[in-house]
Amino acid sequence: MKASLSVGALLAVALIACTSSTATPATTPQATSPSPAALNPAESKAADLRTRLDLLLGEHVIAIAKESSAAGRSDEYATYLHLLTSNGTELTELMRSALGDTAASRFDKIWTAQNDSFVNYTIGLVTHNKSKSDGAMSSLATSFVPQLSQFLATSAEMPLDPITQLTTQHVFETKALIDDQFAQNYPRAYSDLRVVYGQASRIGDALAPKIAQRFPDKFPGNPSGKAVDVRVSMNNLLQENLYLATMATSAAAAGRAAEQAAAIRALGDNANDLGTLFSALYGQSLGARVDEIWVARSSATIAYSAATSGTARQNALGRLTGNFVTQFSALVQESTGLASTTFGPALGAQVEATIAVLDDQRTRSWAKLGGDDRAASSSMQSVADLIAIAAIAKLRPG
Repeated sequence: MKASLSVGALLAVALIACTSSTATPATTPQATSPSPAALNPAESKAADLRTRLDLLLGEHVIAIAKESSAAGRSDEYATYLHLLTSNGTELTELMRSALGDTAASRFDKIWTAQNDSFVNYTIGLVTHNKSKSDGAMSSLATSFVPQLSQFLATSAEMPLDPITQLTTQHVFETKALIDDQFAQNYPRAYSDLRVVYGQASRIGDALAPKIAQRFPDKFPGNPSGKAVDVRVSMNNLLQENLYLATMATSAAAAGRAAEQAAAIRALGDNANDLGTLFSALYGQSLGARVDEIWVARSSATIAYSAATSGTARQNALGRLTGNFVTQFSALVQESTGLASTTFGPALGAQVEATIAVLDDQRTRSWAKLGGDDRAASSSMQSVADLIAIAAIAKLRPG
């Protein structure tokens, strides 16, 4: 699959850079900071910026997908509208920390208008109001794209034409995702979702270096370094896994079999990409084990949501809190040297956070659902960072 090949190519280069390159005196981290933590380039402020920006832009895509998928289920729809708003607020605050209050206020207006247009496009489709949906798309194409592109060109000193092209592509790929959801073409919709999610990272990957170059005192480090590529890839894939899983369990809990099947396939593709990432770092044998462990996690997660008896649910719960946590913690310790006593509790907490989302879906606790879904994603970032930073620390030459 195309996504898998791109991940493999990226991480193969990253592995070579991490294990074979030698820093020159001009770029050695010791020249800028005596702190031992600074020796790991994946932990720089510039790395934090790129990682957070990519995660928020990816989450924005997921929030739109969840909101548009839930159109017609009013309570579930409302909780994901709230998630969309929370995501926009956090993106604005990230822009404030990077670019200042005036720029953040401008960004907030542009981004909120975009969200409103995507919501109106979905409403137009659901209510068969072509005028409303056409008007929303016109607003995205003629207002949002040029306004965001000009904002980024001015505030982050990005070249106007490439960012305009990237933003335009992103808008129309997101439209295709919503259209396929509305048509209940779930295989295409979930394929679209993975494409658009990856597209969002391209925007973040282009923006973060420009901000870091403009404000080196705020964001020291190289956000485009190979070590940061590893951290970003780990975070993006694990966030995507979490949100795909809770989309699959939503379908399983509600008996939407066709959507469930498509979501499970997307989860399998994501697990393959995780395996590819680990293969590039540690070899194919370990990568294959990662793939198997995460496929088993997905299977247990779906089984928990689809269970029709307490016994079946407890069995699935044991596979998640027991088998998965034990096996993946051991694999991470083996590959990175990260102690299971450090990693295991973080992974266990993430599993518990995911179970909270599944219970919300199962009991129709819609008011809690969006917040719990986001909390599970946040805990997945902690897991991803632990793995990636430990991996870089081990693989970099001594």
